[in-house]
Amino acid sequence: MNIIYAATKTLLIFTMRLQSKLNHLVLRELLVPLLIILFILIIGFWGFILIEGLSPLKSLYMLVITFATIGYGDIVPISDTGKVFTICIVISGFTAGLYSIGKISAFFAEGELSNLLKQRKMNKLLDTMKGHYIVCGYGKTGKRVLEDLMRKGYEVVVIESNPERNEKLREIFDQKFIHLDGDGTNDDVLIQAGIKRAKILISVLSTDAENLFVTLSAKDLNKDIKVITRIEETKSEGKFKKAGADFIVSPIDIATDRIISIATTSTDFFSFVDFAGAKEELKEYKFGLVEIKSGSDLINKTYREANIPQRTNLVVIGFYSSMSELQVNPKADNVIQFGDKLLVFGNEQQIENLKFIASHKG
Repeated sequence: MNIIYAATKTLLIFTMRLQSKLNHLVLRELLVPLLIILFILIIGFWGFILIEGLSPLKSLYMLVITFATIGYGDIVPISDTGKVFTICIVISGFTAGLYSIGKISAFFAEGELSNLLKQRKMNKLLDTMKGHYIVCGYGKTGKRVLEDLMRKGYEVVVIESNPERNEKLREIFDQKFIHLDGDGTNDDVLIQAGIKRAKILISVLSTDAENLFVTLSAKDLNKDIKVITRIEETKSEGKFKKAGADFIVSPIDIATDRIISIATTSTDFFSFVDFAGAKEELKEYKFGLVEIKSGSDLINKTYREANIPQRTNLVVIGFYSSMSELQVNPKADNVIQFGDKLLVFGNEQQIENLKFIASHKG
C-alpha cells in the first residue's frame, strides 16, 4: 500500500509540475484524459507486482496486453484477487479509452481547437493594443457604437457577459475587433481588456448601477482614460460626475431636447443630423470641437478676419467661450479668444486642418 501511495503522490506532483509548464493550449485541453490513462497504467503496474508477485518486466507485459485487451498467452492471473484486479483494469482502461477518444474527437470535430487558437490569437492582439477603445455592453446602443468605431478603423475591445450576444460577436470577429466573454464590472476583465493602455471606455450596460461601477473601476485602474457612459435616470448624473465620468449621455435629455427643438423652431437640428447620417455621401462628415490654443494666429481675430470656411472648407456652427454656454451662428464681428472651442461641421481632414491652425501661427 505504501508503494501505491508513493506512486499516487508522485503522479500528483508530476501533474502539478506538468500543468504549470504547459503553455500550449492543445496539450492543456487534452491533459485530463491523458492523466486518467496514466493513472490507470501506474495503478495496474504496481497492482500486478503486489498482488501476483510479478517482476517489473512481467508486470509491464501483463499491463500492456490487459490494457490493450488482446488476451493472454503465457501469463495469466493466478489468484482470485488477481482476476478481480484484472477485470477492474480492463473495465477502467476501456472506459478511459472511450472517454479519451470522445474528448479528442470533440476537441477537433466540434471546433474546440479552432476556438482555443482564436482565443490565443485574441490574447496576443490584446497584449499589443494601445490607445484602443473599450465598449462595455453589446445591446442596441453598444452594437451601433461598435459598428461606427469599426467603420472608422479604430481598434476596439468589447466586453459582454450575455451568451447569445457573445455568439453573435464570435461570428464577426476581426483583427481590429476583440471581444471578451466576461463581466465589465469585474476589475480582472477590465485589466484583460487592456484598460491601463486604453484611450476611451464606453459603458452602455443595462443599468445605471452597472455603468457607475464600471466608471469607478475604470478611473481607479487608469486615471487618464476618458469614460463615456449612458444613464437612464437623470438624477444619477451627480453620482457619475463624482465617479469621474468625463461624458454622460442621457437618452431622456436627448429626447427632450429634440422635442423642444421641434416645438419651438421651424427646423429640427436633430432631423438634419439623422439626414446627414443616412445619406451615403455625407457619412464621412461629422461635428467637431476645436479648441483655440496659445500661439494660434486666430486669437484676437474676428470671424470675418479668421476666414475659417475659406481656409478649411468647414462650417462653423457655433462656439463655447470660457464665460458662456454655446453661442450658435457666431457673427462676423465676434472676436475669437484664447480657450474658445469652435463647433464645426466637416470631414475628418478638414477638422484636423483647423486643429493645426488653432494651435500654430499661420
